[in-house]
Amino acid sequence: MQEKDYINIKDEKIPIIIRSYKSSRYLKMYFKADVLYISKPKYVSMKTTMAFIKENEEYIYKKYKTISKNKDLKSKKWETGESFFYKGEKYIIESENTLENKIQIKFNEENKVVHLLYPFKLGEAERKAYIDKGIKKILKNNTEYLLKEKVPYWSNVTNIQYNDFKVRDATSKYGSCIPATKVMHFSSRLIMLPEDKIDAVIVHELCHIVYPNHSRDFYNWVRKYIPNYDDINKWLKINGKIIMF
Repeated sequence: MQEKDYINIKDEKIPIIIRSYKSSRYLKMYFKADVLYISKPKYVSMKTTMAFIKENEEYIYKKYKTISKNKDLKSKKWETGESFFYKGEKYIIESENTLENKIQIKFNEENKVVHLLYPFKLGEAERKAYIDKGIKKILKNNTEYLLKEKVPYWSNVTNIQYNDFKVRDATSKYGSCIPATKVMHFSSRLIMLPEDKIDAVIVHELCHIVYPNHSRDFYNWVRKYIPNYDDINKWLKINGKIIMF
């Protein structure tokens, strides 16, 4: 249950969602992206909850400032006119209210538009949280679908065998590898990148199975299959912010 949309602490207007749970035993706070969540037992009053927030204002403020500072882009509000990258192309967001009691997210690949429909009753912070969750689910499903084709393909090309790969929501790394187990992990946001960048990430992680380091031999092996890897790697470092939201 949402109790409040924002709290003001010093110079910051911080999105907040307060929810009550029968199973909760005590007040708890945590951030998801730049949204502050407070979970509380059903019997705890809002007056007590707000006092709890007041007591922790300094921590909340510092944590929020750190999150904001570390983000390359401001958090998306999912409003009409904002942009979003998908398959390496810029999509425009079209957002509107609906009488239906559910959020709908539709990608129009022909017109490069993301249509968002959401119930009138949702507050701004809760609407953002639900859309974030829905978008992340779509990206994860589509990235998994793409990698099920691409990873075996590049495994055959490089003649490097792997045991498994997993997809999870990550913004700090596009991929990682555990050479000992031959298991790779990929960001669910890879589907937001151009296809040649995705290929480079896959080959990079596959080559770590052979070279569990970033030695000269490792990079030479990567360049054997991705000749323009240096240019792609530079592009990824400069444009990594496009996967942030």
